[in-house]
Amino acid sequence: MKTENELEPYGRLSLVSVVLTAVAVTVNHAYALGTGALALGAVLSVVPAALWWWFRTTRSRAAFAGYLLMNLWMIVGFGAIKGLWETTLPLFLGTLLSSLSTAFPTPPIRTFGFEASGLLTFIGSAFVLFYASKLLQAKHETTSGGARSGRTKANVSLAVSAAVAVAVMTGVYAQIDQDKWVAPANGVVKIGVIVPTTGPYAVLGNSFMKAVQMANDDLKGTKYQYQLVIADSGPDPSEAREVIRKVVEDEKVDALVGGVSLIGQVTKPYATKARIPHACVCSVMTVGDGAYNFTNIPSPEAEATRWVQEAQRRGIKTVALLTMEYPSINNHVRALKAEAARDGVRVVSEQRFDAAVTDFRSTIATAQSARPDVYFVEGFNPGLDRLAQELSDAGIHNIASVVAPSVSERPALFEGAWYTDSDLVDIGFRARFEAKYPDTQFATHMMPYAYDSFNMIVQAYEHGQNPAVYMRNLTKYNGTAGELTKAAGSGNFQSTPTVWTIRNGKPTLLN
Repeated sequence: MKTENELEPYGRLSLVSVVLTAVAVTVNHAYALGTGALALGAVLSVVPAALWWWFRTTRSRAAFAGYLLMNLWMIVGFGAIKGLWETTLPLFLGTLLSSLSTAFPTPPIRTFGFEASGLLTFIGSAFVLFYASKLLQAKHETTSGGARSGRTKANVSLAVSAAVAVAVMTGVYAQIDQDKWVAPANGVVKIGVIVPTTGPYAVLGNSFMKAVQMANDDLKGTKYQYQLVIADSGPDPSEAREVIRKVVEDEKVDALVGGVSLIGQVTKPYATKARIPHACVCSVMTVGDGAYNFTNIPSPEAEATRWVQEAQRRGIKTVALLTMEYPSINNHVRALKAEAARDGVRVVSEQRFDAAVTDFRSTIATAQSARPDVYFVEGFNPGLDRLAQELSDAGIHNIASVVAPSVSERPALFEGAWYTDSDLVDIGFRARFEAKYPDTQFATHMMPYAYDSFNMIVQAYEHGQNPAVYMRNLTKYNGTAGELTKAAGSGNFQSTPTVWTIRNGKPTLLN
């Protein structure tokens, strides 16, 4: 019969495995809880250590049971659920399944530290399980005189049980991870429309919303009825979260269409969690993960390529940049600078301004001192039109841009300016829109893509396919702004922009 002292080796190893796993859990949870993860880590390491010390000192059954319960919490709550289910299986099995069939979404890969700590949590919990079982066996032998020969059988049982548990979780994960076709309840498909229709993006948001309404009105002879759930997200991402949550979780929509990159970035995790497609007119390409989130707009690189081509055609050699601090605008600037550098167009002045700026005189004076061939201007209202007015007051009319003049509330301020924007192949689309909504400004950058995004989701249901899987498989679509293309596995629909100008106070295709 073993003595109590022979529990010590297994006890020490068990405690070491618990503490090391607690460290992995702490690091993993720091990404979500911040410094609050330190409190969790303290509980997971200090409490087991205290219980083990109590048991060593008093041989208390309560202390031993408490120690094993802490082990169980770590094995199941963190090892099986967080480490295996939420990290290891998505990383390895999820990636494998998505490579074999588009019925499985590509799992989102988060930061290295988060994923690595999740894997270590699973591995550590396996050691916690192993040494807890060894400790329990040794304790049993000290009290019952159990034979050493029984250990081998117990070890085999533990290994088999653990393997079966992992196999079951793997099978369940594979079943749950697959996106299957489910016919809409009562024949109604609910599509959430989430855009800011107030604030600085009102022109973009209202035109987007009207384009989706027009697309819905244009449907004829469909199998299903398509119901729009329209929500004004507002311009503030932090306030938009609750609006998006209500549309997705309370209204239980079947799909989402949205616009404006700031709001699209907030919508992305809600669409992923609900496993519904989200088609966003967003120029921040990272929104499109190719699983549930897709962007549909010319990329910043495509805009930059076309802009520089036009600049070269006009003999432009130097440019001054006056742009608002905003994610999609920053992406346009980044791409334009890279393309310009390759093709010999020099950026001689670069200035960014905050949305709250109301006086641009010093900014303009700095740009003027560089004597550029053209002033590249991009922003949102009210700053955009204030800047245009002050440029005009300074006698500056050689202005170019990407998109911005088309969303101005006073486009006459940009008379003669040229810019890249969507190639509106179906020119009748604009005429129909303006006849239907005479009081809504037509934003070329949003309208065709909003219209097409809605129709892509409709086509998925009309073909009897899971809409997310349909969007993953779709690589080509002939829309109102020309042909859209998407590489296999990508989440970004690409299209070719063209050059526009403001003529007689209205956006006009240059060619």
